[in-house]
Amino acid sequence: MCPVGDGWELPPGSEPWTDFHWFQASGKRELDLVVLSEFPTWYTGHFSEKRMVPCPGRDCSYCAAGVGAQVRYCFAVADMVSRRVGLMELGRSNGLLLQDWSHRNGGVRGMVVNVKKHSSHCQSRTEVSYVEEPCPLWAVGIPAPDPSLALYLTWHKAGFEMPASFETEMAGFVRSRTTRWG
Repeated sequence: MCPVGDGWELPPGSEPWTDFHWFQASGKRELDLVVLSEFPTWYTGHFSEKRMVPCPGRDCSYCAAGVGAQVRYCFAVADMVSRRVGLMELGRSNGLLLQDWSHRNGGVRGMVVNVKKHSSHCQSRTEVSYVEEPCPLWAVGIPAPDPSLALYLTWHKAGFEMPASFETEMAGFVRSRTTRWG
């Protein structure tokens, strides 16, 4: 039997984060974001057709074609202005900056950062700067989406080949958190 309820809550056992918002700065729009993750989720990928695609490792067609691989770091974040929760992905150099700043902040969660790009071109350099501001009270108790789950669902929906261990692990995780109706 299908459950019915009142209010804004999701049915028990439902995954609350299935429609992920990915924050991206552009040439015209800077972002002030509060980091909600305790630590980053990283993956290795290739830049192809204006987006990052995961490197499945062995027998990767991008590696075989000589397309360089990059380490990417993903964080759950909240926008300081709209308070919208979502995700942010950064390259290795900016990820290492956050790691350095986390020592000053006492950890990465609660850190406020400014993210901007020099232009709206997809390959424009992204700059991240530390904002000397304490974590706002409204962001302290916000539950964060799981970046690993977001990556898996995003890649799965796009039909990308994923690393076998990640595919197996995340598929089991998603199945265990899905409520069967009926």
